[in-house]
Amino acid sequence: MSEVGTLEISWIQGFTRDNVEFVDNHTVCYACGSHICFLNLETRTRSVFQSPGSGVGALTTNGRSGMFAFSERELNPSIFVYSFPELELKNELKGNTPLDYTSLTLSDGEPYLVSCSSLPDYSITLWNWEKAELICEQPQGGQDVIYLEFNPINCFQLCALGTTTLTVWNIEKCGSFHLLIPSEIELPEIPDSSSERSTPTSTKDPNCISQILAAFTEPTAATVTPSTVCWTATSQLCVGCAEGYLLLVDLLTLSVSVLVDPKADDALPELKDFYFQSVALFCNGLVAVGKESVMYCLQTKGTEISITQTWQLERPVTSAVVSPNNDTLLLSANTGQIYFLDAERSNHIKKILNVLSGNFLKAAFHSGKNICVSLRDSGILQLWSSNGTCLASLPLETDVTNITCCPIAHYAAVGTASGKILFFDFHVEKHLRLVNEIYLYHTAVDDLVQLLVLGHENKTKISFYSFDQEGRYLLCSGLNSHPYVLDGRPSAKFSVLGYIEVPGRILSLSTHCASRGEDVKVLALFGSQDDKKDEGSWLMMFYLPFKGTGDRNGCLNIPRVFRFKVQAPLMSCVLGAGEAFGYCHRKKSLQRFQFPEDTFGLSSKKKINLNPKNEVNYQLPGRATLFLSPDCMLLASVGRQGILQLRPTSSMELCCELRCHSRRLGGMRSVSFSTNSHTVVTTGVDDGSLLCTNIIVEDAYIPPFQTRHIRSQSLMTSFMSENPALINFPTWDQETPDNGEKTEETEFSRAASIDVLEEDELYIPPASTSTWLEKRHEEIAKEDEIKYAETKKGLRETMTELREIVQEMLLENETLPVKLFNLDVEEQKRLDAMVEEEAQRVLKAQVKAEIEQDILEKQYQRDVLKRECWDSMLIKPRSINAFHSKLAVQNYPLKVRTEKELEDIRRVQNMRTIEKAAGILIGLTNSSSEPEEGQVAEGADTVGLSALLAQANSYLYNQFSMQTVEQRINQIILLQDLIYGIKMAFNSDFEALFKRKLKEIKLVVDMNKNIRDIMLELNINQTLWEPTLTDMEWPERLFIVEDSEIKAEKYLTPEQKAEEERLRLEREARLAAHKDDSRERALNDMMDGVLEVKKVDILKVEIFPPEFSLTKPPIQWNEDEKKAFKEYEKNLKDLIEEKEKYKRGLEFEMKKLQEISKESTEKFDESLTKLFEKKLKFTAAIYQEELKISYLAESVHAVEAMSHQEYELKLQLEQLLAQKVNTEKDLGGYKDTVEQFQFDYENTVAEDKNLDKEFRKEFADLPKFLTDQLYKQFKRRPRIQKLKSPSTDSSNVFKPLRLSTPTPDGLSQILAAMEEMDAPENMPKGLTLPAWERFCVVRKTKIEFEQKIKVKVMELAEMQAFLERRINEDNAAQEEIKQHFEDLRSLRNRRNQYLMNPTIQVVLPQGQVETSTIDLAAETTETDFILLNRKVVDDVKEKIRKVAEQKISYMEAHGAVRKEIIQLEWEHRVLDKKIEDLHEKKREIKMLRLSKEDMECIGMKDPTAHELEKISKLEKSIAFMKQTHKRAIHRRMKKVKQINKKISMIADSSVAIQKELPEIQASVAELRHIYEASATEANETVAREERYQEIVERRNLRDLARAKSDELDLLRKEVERLERRNFPSLDQLKYN
Repeated sequence: MSEVGTLEISWIQGFTRDNVEFVDNHTVCYACGSHICFLNLETRTRSVFQSPGSGVGALTTNGRSGMFAFSERELNPSIFVYSFPELELKNELKGNTPLDYTSLTLSDGEPYLVSCSSLPDYSITLWNWEKAELICEQPQGGQDVIYLEFNPINCFQLCALGTTTLTVWNIEKCGSFHLLIPSEIELPEIPDSSSERSTPTSTKDPNCISQILAAFTEPTAATVTPSTVCWTATSQLCVGCAEGYLLLVDLLTLSVSVLVDPKADDALPELKDFYFQSVALFCNGLVAVGKESVMYCLQTKGTEISITQTWQLERPVTSAVVSPNNDTLLLSANTGQIYFLDAERSNHIKKILNVLSGNFLKAAFHSGKNICVSLRDSGILQLWSSNGTCLASLPLETDVTNITCCPIAHYAAVGTASGKILFFDFHVEKHLRLVNEIYLYHTAVDDLVQLLVLGHENKTKISFYSFDQEGRYLLCSGLNSHPYVLDGRPSAKFSVLGYIEVPGRILSLSTHCASRGEDVKVLALFGSQDDKKDEGSWLMMFYLPFKGTGDRNGCLNIPRVFRFKVQAPLMSCVLGAGEAFGYCHRKKSLQRFQFPEDTFGLSSKKKINLNPKNEVNYQLPGRATLFLSPDCMLLASVGRQGILQLRPTSSMELCCELRCHSRRLGGMRSVSFSTNSHTVVTTGVDDGSLLCTNIIVEDAYIPPFQTRHIRSQSLMTSFMSENPALINFPTWDQETPDNGEKTEETEFSRAASIDVLEEDELYIPPASTSTWLEKRHEEIAKEDEIKYAETKKGLRETMTELREIVQEMLLENETLPVKLFNLDVEEQKRLDAMVEEEAQRVLKAQVKAEIEQDILEKQYQRDVLKRECWDSMLIKPRSINAFHSKLAVQNYPLKVRTEKELEDIRRVQNMRTIEKAAGILIGLTNSSSEPEEGQVAEGADTVGLSALLAQANSYLYNQFSMQTVEQRINQIILLQDLIYGIKMAFNSDFEALFKRKLKEIKLVVDMNKNIRDIMLELNINQTLWEPTLTDMEWPERLFIVEDSEIKAEKYLTPEQKAEEERLRLEREARLAAHKDDSRERALNDMMDGVLEVKKVDILKVEIFPPEFSLTKPPIQWNEDEKKAFKEYEKNLKDLIEEKEKYKRGLEFEMKKLQEISKESTEKFDESLTKLFEKKLKFTAAIYQEELKISYLAESVHAVEAMSHQEYELKLQLEQLLAQKVNTEKDLGGYKDTVEQFQFDYENTVAEDKNLDKEFRKEFADLPKFLTDQLYKQFKRRPRIQKLKSPSTDSSNVFKPLRLSTPTPDGLSQILAAMEEMDAPENMPKGLTLPAWERFCVVRKTKIEFEQKIKVKVMELAEMQAFLERRINEDNAAQEEIKQHFEDLRSLRNRRNQYLMNPTIQVVLPQGQVETSTIDLAAETTETDFILLNRKVVDDVKEKIRKVAEQKISYMEAHGAVRKEIIQLEWEHRVLDKKIEDLHEKKREIKMLRLSKEDMECIGMKDPTAHELEKISKLEKSIAFMKQTHKRAIHRRMKKVKQINKKISMIADSSVAIQKELPEIQASVAELRHIYEASATEANETVAREERYQEIVERRNLRDLARAKSDELDLLRKEVERLERRNFPSLDQLKYN
């Protein structure tokens, strides 16, 4: 592999939108494809580091230690840890991750690295990167983690940011054991007023219950979405959210406080719609960036937050990173820009990198200026210098496909998706301009250079667009289109020479030109148009002369075309000097084909078989594409592996290779050699990188490389002539003429960015809608128009003369008769009729076919419906209607039972038979067997119909004996069979009654026939009632279509018409035969057509009066005539009496027949009523059995749910037990580690004590006073200045995080201080220097042991605390296991109890159940009831009644005695009061005093006058009162009139209300029904509570009344006592 040399990376460009990190204070790094770029912020220089693996995945850095780590993009990826700037590999970490790592982070204090893997394990892994060992791992811990970051102050804390979660991981260690303990942060919910639940309202919707339940369901509020985090100086987390919230998390209490609430009333206006995309501590505050082009610096004062500074940005940025020394803020945008802010030097944000983002389509070298031209998929054209500096950018704003550069002028050709080729001049590097465009295809010009998109092998077609080595021709091809040949020289104005016809789909296209002036060889690999594989077995070679010749249509006529057939199909092929190179995917080999020397002298029509001369294996997986260097000495092969391989064309052996792009991101897209073949530029498919690589040539290969300059010198001559022509091109603002002809103008934009899309789509002049080939055809048409103008002119003149002659003939024909123009009229009519008949036949056939299809569809639909809804029914749905009422009774429709149902029934019956025979259910078979006759007779009144019908099924289980799920399922099957039997029993009675109705209808019809005969005789015209069967009674009639139901005319086929005609002729012949029947005619003449004598219809008999009574008056009658007339009158009277008698007989018979008909139908209605009552009982029985089935099904489902819950508990218990085993195993290891460490600690302490003991022995050779002085110095320790912890400013949470340099440990500080104490100046007098040095050694050993003990004490405390936490966790796990065992046991007990205590259905007659009424307010839902025999209850009630009667009689006797006592006491008190009243009257009489009026009345002489005077005064007052009364009556009358008016108005309104009253009553009744249905239990509870409160209140009032009565008695006695005391009688005073 050293024949040519090696490959060395020159520069790389691109930005993958990943994170940008500081690797030290002045250098940042970011991933670019399979490489890592380092950018120095001071010098603006960049360096490239190639990944040792396949691509670069997750990247992280530690700027304080200068370390960076990244993962590779490969299956089972590794993590590489490097140091900067040495770029030395520290270690490679190989874990168990199968796919990829999503995030990495490095710690500050310890050599820890934490990684998060993607699916399927999503594990959080802790590494020791110094030892390359996996410390611990937490599976499924990083399922949605997108970012990891260590706490810079505490290296044992880690923050994991997920898409919707936030987790803090604490690292706990015990010696070499480490554990990751997660702490989930509960994020606050987003307040949403719309989530308030609405109060359910009454509705008539059938789903109202579900609506009410949904309305009362608690809504689940969404939590905030964390988007970025950063650590504060107090080890708190500052969390920015996508909704605009800024949170502060205290890790000690795991509490979350909201710093910024965008929905609060007092929120800052700038932050109301802010999206926190990244936050960082900088400038004594919190820097926040969002989706807007603005950056804020936030500070806190107490609980208030404010914006201290605002920066306006060029565009939105996605991340903000602070340098390790907190002096520089780095901002990066996902569009490829990097900015930085140095707050100490300037407050302005500066841009340091602008490489844009997106994938590169292709890049090409230009030899003249030694620059690279690239094209992105976003349509951006860029120029790059030889050192990778971006010289210019031009956004084309259109869909582009490919690019190539011309070797003889400073321009590039770009292919677009609209089928155009754009020519750009880059002579002035800072000013790119469009100089020309050519419209070739209606489809896209996908690629401009031989290219295979390796990442999408099955999706992208192959198209080509390339210059030859001399730059004379430009070949291009679109998808499935012929290749075009353009003149690539600017002096020729990029004219299109024509196109080449290729018999197939082009897969590869390459050119070769040996020297200047020679023809250009073109080699095309093509395959079949129908073959979708990108393989071809045919090679076509042709020559392009300097002046190509073509036909008038633009197709080039190439004189020499040669076709070659290869053995195995190729996917890629390139043309060299007299040879070709191809890649065969089937053989996985690279092949070299040598063209024979006499090939090009043969006929061009001959096909030649071409065999490979040399063949080497291609080791890389996947397909490959070949590229040949301009000097035809190097063959490059690339594939989706992203590896560039170079081979010399002489040997085709691999000489060097380089991984340029990532395989996981699609591999390599394009390769381009420089003109001198010293440099290669490659682009990736999806990694967004552009890589430039130098070929380092070895000394042995330098002479061949020097020969490559010959072609460069030959190209300079063409360049000197063609480039000035390009410079003179104007900027494209109109369509320049092709081939010297003027065309229509086209507007272009003169702005810096040329909006080609706007030109192609928005403004499309007529000329631009045509391709070059279409314009060529238009030009040919114009040339033909000019060339054949004279001939066309002559033809037009001849046509004009002919037209004039025809016009004259038409005018002449108008004057001639019509007969001269008629030819064969009959034949013409026949032909017209034939055409019309054929058209009608076709139309009828079509209509008939459509009608038959419609009929067939409807018949099929009818058959399906009939089969599913009618034929499958064993008992068809039918009803019986009453004759004289609206009563209707329906049967039970039943389907035919399936074989599975019958098999289940037989299986259960056999099982029950075996169970009974084996005596499994001993003692319970009596309940399931047939009861005794007495029990049946008694059950007729108590048990119900279902129990009586169940007696027929002896297989049913007793309700108390079903204790397994299988028994309950069997019981369901038996109950279903019982229901089926009940329905069949009813259907048999129904069928018998239906047959009876048919007989009744026939009887009524016969009677109606007799009644009609009688009515005809009586000449009565009356409609009789005739019963018929309705469609529900006779549903089969619905399937019969009567002729009367068809409204359309019946269509008969010719066969049916012939049959109808035959039947009509037979009927007419039969009638004609009957016309001349003499026997029948004689019978009609003699006996009116009957053979027996009919009884004379007396009602038709008439007696005519004698003739003389009509001609002669009665006076002229003689005696005989008078006798004859009397005889006539007598006979007439007898006849009238006979007719009346006969009529009465007929009427009686008619009424009798009607009564019989009515009586029979009424009896049938009674039978139907009994059947209806029977159906009610059967329906009740069916409902009871169905209720049993529901209970059983519910119990089966409940048991299955319990079994499922038990299975889940078992799984959880197994997991807990397995986890407990692992925990116990780990706990044992922890205990052993702690014990071992404690043992080491005790040994160290013992050794330290031993040093104290051995000190005097060590210096026993010295005097005692020296030994004492040395011992004092042995115990003396130097003072070490302790660093004070920096005080934290609690008012500012966003204080910058400044980490000082790590302080030295205690041992180094003490040893540094001990150097002064070890100086000889501190040596006691009289001590020799060797003894002092020995003393210093002993003291140093003592100090080392003391420091070692201190360190071990701290470690031992940590380990013991760790062990205690693990023991507590183990105890908690043990408790959880016990709880699971308890839950499992209780669940099994509950299931067994559920099986042992089934739900029993007991049907009791009304009035046979009594409940306790002690606690009226108690709920009866879960109350247990005791069922007793009615006789026991009646006996108890009878005893209670007797005892109550005895008590009542006793109470009545006691009450009578008490009543008499109270009566006597009352009479005694009355007598006492009377005595007192008499005494009082006596005293009043004694003390009586008369008034003056009384004295005047006594002394008045005429009392009558006095009375009269009083009477007059009274009369006057009465008159005044009457007058006042009349006025009052008048006022009242007015009020009455007003009230009457109001009454009339109210009556009118009440009439309107009365009309609305039914609807209101209906709605009120409906609402009351809904209320009663929904609140029955609540009403009962309220009623019970009210009754209870009423009883309590009545009792309290009774007690209160009793107390008040006692109090009144006391007060009355006190009043009497006071009366006696304060008011003594006069008699007593006088007596005293």
